[in-house]
Amino acid sequence: MAGPAWLDRLEQRHSAPSFYTGVSLVTVLDGAMVSGLVGRWLVLPGLAVALGLLWLVAVHTDQRLVLALLFLLCAAALFVLGLFLIQDRALQKRGAWIDAVVASTEQTRVNSTCELRGNDGAVLAGPAGGCRGARPGDRVRVFHDPEGEVPPSWSAPHPARWVWAAAGVNVAFTACVLRAAVLGVRGNRQAVAQRPGALGSRLVPPPPRDPPGRR
Repeated sequence: MAGPAWLDRLEQRHSAPSFYTGVSLVTVLDGAMVSGLVGRWLVLPGLAVALGLLWLVAVHTDQRLVLALLFLLCAAALFVLGLFLIQDRALQKRGAWIDAVVASTEQTRVNSTCELRGNDGAVLAGPAGGCRGARPGDRVRVFHDPEGEVPPSWSAPHPARWVWAAAGVNVAFTACVLRAAVLGVRGNRQAVAQRPGALGSRLVPPPPRDPPGRR
């Protein structure tokens, strides 16, 4: 699938290694934005950039679904990991263990949540997940954010595990875009080489029937 003219000119103006390096750097940075590695306020701009990268993948792969689906899965994984990372960073920064009481629970087939109250009777920000088996009145111990920006956690925060997980997914995220870029550049250069008048595609004229010296 032929891309827009400005993209073709951009690829032709730069060497293949330079173009691949630029695409890879943009994608790695975008993965860091989507996963919250560089700050929670850059997640939404990162998602906007990811849409542009998805368009690049679609253009360079003739809208084939394999790379596009892998890209979308990686983007979704980065976003989910970013939510956990943002929560653990907030809890690590200002959270602490507190005793609480289960005020109410809600059970579904795939999830369970509960509303918690502190020792002072105030409802904690939440609800907290993973409450299967808990009953109203049960006393529990959770890691709580006093500012209420993130829900309480049943375990101590450990941001490093989410950072490493996001870094691994970001490698696959970048590999999808880089592979699409390689396919696009190859296809573009093959198309240029096959155009009439391109170097290596000119037809050699036949020799004259009667050389001038023999007339």
